[in-house]
Amino acid sequence: AVRSSDRPHCTMTTLEPENKGLPPQEKQTIKSVSIPSHKIIDGNVHYVVQVQGAFNAWCVLKRYSAFEEAHKEFMDSFKTSFPSGAVFPPKKLKLFQSHTSPEFIEERRVLLENYLRKLVAVKNLAQHSILTGFLTRGKQKLEVKEKQETMPEDVEITDVSIPATRIMSDHVLYQVDLANDKKRKTYSKWCVLKRFTQIWEMDQKLRASLADDIDALMTLPPAPQRKAKLLHDHMDPSFIESRRILLENYLKKLIKCHVAIRSLIVLEFLGVQ
Repeated sequence: AVRSSDRPHCTMTTLEPENKGLPPQEKQTIKSVSIPSHKIIDGNVHYVVQVQGAFNAWCVLKRYSAFEEAHKEFMDSFKTSFPSGAVFPPKKLKLFQSHTSPEFIEERRVLLENYLRKLVAVKNLAQHSILTGFLTRGKQKLEVKEKQETMPEDVEITDVSIPATRIMSDHVLYQVDLANDKKRKTYSKWCVLKRFTQIWEMDQKLRASLADDIDALMTLPPAPQRKAKLLHDHMDPSFIESRRILLENYLKKLIKCHVAIRSLIVLEFLGVQ
């Protein structure tokens, strides 16, 4: 049985190598990579990895276990050249969380995508046979059916990012940079400092305000999940970086949600005046 998310996907036809006759230096170069969706095949989650090479595009289906094995090989081979920002999502025990729950799959998808993008951004790694081998093994046709996310008109925020964190004595502050590239009477760029708990509570408040409008509620992006301190060290650098990535992904989707970006709950929280 195969189930898939409604995003770009692969057909199940394996392709023959298409780089015959190309200059050696161009045969195996990865230009960009993304993980827009997933498929559940026989109860196992396969992530759809979309790859843009020097001359063509394709996709491969990869389970988390394949990523895990490749990561060990990358670490052994790249060593000192391995990018510090490439945080690999740790293995989670099924005892504490279902590996096929929508929230878990989305969190892992975002982190794996960021991990691959950090590797591909380093030229030497993007051309390395180990990485290109991983991203071409099981190469399949790419069928793009991606819905373009458009920014609502007349909004107060057009861009958001979390470029940095501030580690305090017992908590972490995330620096949320915001911008409005349209004409404004006041300012076009600003930032706010927020704890994870504050962002999570804002999300819960927003959902509560839409409790009577199921259709609107369904358009909200899933918020990053809370993690028990008993199982996770919230001050660990890898944990903080993973959470930063997830929060940034959440906020980027939130400002493209028509219901959310017009909500006073969201606007006031993000410092719009």
